[in-house]
Amino acid sequence: MKKTLISLGIIFFLPANAFAATMLSETMNQLALNQVRTLAPMNITAEADGEITAEHGMNIIIDENNRVLWDAVSLMTATGTAVDNGKIAAEIVPIYDDSYRVLTIPVLADFAAGENVRLVGAKMRAYDRAFGSRFLNLDLNGDLAYETTDLNAYKVTDTDTVTDQTPPYQVQHLTTTLAENLKSITFTWKNPPDWDFVGTTMERVRIRGTQTQDIAVFEKRTFTEYTDTDIQEGDHLTYKIFTHDKRNRSEPVVYEVVVETPAPEEPAEEEPAEEPSIDEHDLTPAEIDSLHYFYTYYKVRQAIKCIRDDSQCLWAKINLVYTQEVLGLSEVDVSLSDRDVYLIGIRIKWPEQRFQEKCVEADTPDKTCTALGKSLTRAHYFLERSE
Repeated sequence: MKKTLISLGIIFFLPANAFAATMLSETMNQLALNQVRTLAPMNITAEADGEITAEHGMNIIIDENNRVLWDAVSLMTATGTAVDNGKIAAEIVPIYDDSYRVLTIPVLADFAAGENVRLVGAKMRAYDRAFGSRFLNLDLNGDLAYETTDLNAYKVTDTDTVTDQTPPYQVQHLTTTLAENLKSITFTWKNPPDWDFVGTTMERVRIRGTQTQDIAVFEKRTFTEYTDTDIQEGDHLTYKIFTHDKRNRSEPVVYEVVVETPAPEEPAEEEPAEEPSIDEHDLTPAEIDSLHYFYTYYKVRQAIKCIRDDSQCLWAKINLVYTQEVLGLSEVDVSLSDRDVYLIGIRIKWPEQRFQEKCVEADTPDKTCTALGKSLTRAHYFLERSE
């Protein structure tokens, strides 16, 4: 199996046949108990063309049972030949998945063999258990099955124990449902993954007429669902949901609502639906027919390979949304978010350069030119529509 190297600060000599390449870095990452620590720079090198791809990025995964999590940072920086060659941005917006155990680094274009990147700014949260050297794992195809494992990366030690000053993560995936009779509202959420999490607290400020009531609805409970039945039409409500560990509480997740009967909507005048225009998408009737065949492929690929995180399969998502629009279908509930469009804008640069070199300037166009040209056309369709 091909190996891609990742190193986080340890001088580590490998037997000649252990991996196809060598690795060298400088210092072991030491994490104190109950603390957030910035890790030493991570160095990753591709050993084969296309081993690191724009479709899947680089997923750096923490061992399942270790009492550490990634600490969410909004920006990381990168240097190296992969940055110089436009394969990865110098400033990276990381993605966190699987309860903050997976750190995904977006990639702009497929790496060539030997291209490398140095990642700076990753952080870890350590909890109240010391352990020796542990490993980070690297997944490159989006299935979270590691292509590279057992690389020394960090350990948690009690030689520099500090009082826990790191609040837990907030509740995640908060949803609310207001009953049709306007007499109750139901909240559901997912509690944070922190090992020292002890519960959630919900506070409510209710303005009813001229009276204001500020109460704690419940405190430090491990609920994941709650229905507030102490409401009525006309109430102005502000809910705050905090999470707690043994010493700290998080910033609140805030939800505000005015309880009132929705005003009836005036029926809109029905207009005849516009048929998709072949000219609008620059497609021939034969190409429209072929999309009916490929629609099934795009739909299956989206469902099977991209359900974990659509940002990992952006091009499949582009094809699916585009195909549905052209064919006038709505079978799959899929759309492009503002972030998706942003990612299209930064990821399209390398395919455009490749199309220019291999399809426009080349004496003999590459065999991939037709497919690449269609992909670029579809990406530009969404970029231009967002302007």
